[in-house]
This record gives sequence, structure tokens and C-alpha cells, in this order.
Amino acid sequence: CLGSQYAGWSLSVEDKGKKYHVLGSGPARALGSPEKLFDELGYRDRADRACLVLEADRAPPAALVEHVAKACKVSTDALTIVYAPTSSLAGTVQIAARCLEVALHKSHELHFPLHNIVDGMATAPLPPPAPSFVVAMGRTNDA
Repeated sequence: CLGSQYAGWSLSVEDKGKKYHVLGSGPARALGSPEKLFDELGYRDRADRACLVLEADRAPPAALVEHVAKACKVSTDALTIVYAPTSSLAGTVQIAARCLEVALHKSHELHFPLHNIVDGMATAPLPPPAPSFVVAMGRTNDA
């Protein structure tokens, strides 16, 4: 869960003079993310394909796709990137679905021994999509 669902891969590139910054979640993190979390967990994946979910309101620029593919050691053809704005229904579902991950992340940050957790289940209400990013973040994080 922490090795995949957690939106912990912070990605930034310049695109046409503007900064494109997103958070990534999904199995590609366990392949290519430089997060120290993977060293702490003693966990990495090996695969010839990768998938990453971005909290974004526009498609990632080619430079970001190439960066992720290189970090994951896969070709861009073997990389699937899904993106959804936080204010959309898909974005809302994607964020609310990570509620168990949030609990595990908090446990890890508090230095609770994760090997003591053998199973988990969580539920969260699905808030309605919001017209603005700020309202959407409030609704999804409060859920």
C-alpha cells in the first residue's frame, strides 16, 4: 500500500516556460521513485511495464513522461500514465480510495512497526466533485 498507493512521487518539469508539478501514485513509484521511503521499507519492484497516476488537470508533458520512463527503466511505450484533476469525479474517487494508505503512512511517520500490521480495511465517504482545486482538496482530504 505504501509502496504504491501513497501519492509520494513529487515530479516537476518545465513545459513551455511554465512549471508542471504533480504528485504521482501507483506501482511505478516502486520502480523509479527516489523517495527514501522505499529504502526504509526495504522494498522495490522490477518490471518491464509501469503505471503511474497523477493528480493533474492536464496531460503530462513529454519531458515528464520521458523522466518517469527513464527512472522506471522502461520505454515510454511501456509506461501508462493516468491523470485526473482533483476537482473531477475520477480525481475525487482516486484520492478517497487512498484512505488506508493515509493511515499506514501516518503509522510509518510515527515509527510504528509496520510489520505488526497484517491486514487493513478502510472506508471513506465520496465527496461531490468541486468546481475549484482548493475546495476539491478540502473535500477529499476531509473525507
